[in-house]
Amino acid sequence: MNEDIKNKLGSLSLKEIIGYSIHSEDVASTYYWTLANIFDPNDLVKAKFKALAKDEKLHMEALLHLHKSTFGDENYTIPEGLPPFESIVDVKTVGTFMEAIETAMQNEQNAFETYTMMAQQHKEHRKLFKYLAMTEKGHYETIKQDLEFFQSEINDNPEIKSKSLGEVYTRPLFRPSDLK
Repeated sequence: MNEDIKNKLGSLSLKEIIGYSIHSEDVASTYYWTLANIFDPNDLVKAKFKALAKDEKLHMEALLHLHKSTFGDENYTIPEGLPPFESIVDVKTVGTFMEAIETAMQNEQNAFETYTMMAQQHKEHRKLFKYLAMTEKGHYETIKQDLEFFQSEINDNPEIKSKSLGEVYTRPLFRPSDLK
């Protein structure tokens, strides 16, 4: 996260930073659902991104609950001049999927830093913010594993980088029905 964004975040009130975080978690959930849907029929990869999407939605709900219990309603405000800590990449090829994974890692790092700062500045909600920070750190590590896997795939076969995901990963890696 760059210093300008850190300074802007540091100057926000609790209500504003919660609103910012709620919005960012909503964007993150949508981002991960999008990545999950790209990987149909690869159930393992799809399941990982669905789980991340659900986690981000739970974070959003926890923050909405905090907003309501602290300020009396769920009508949050998104501060102007700040991008959500989640960015989006248009995925068309294995190479752009790699960009999406790298962006997701940066997004998770931004979220980790934001929640860590919130835990330090707002002691009355430290446990929640610290928990969210650690969860985002876990997301970073999970996504890093995918980055390493797909990078090894490209290293093994460099021409797949420019191919569509559908061309390269048409067969599922695993289907839950295989357990029957």
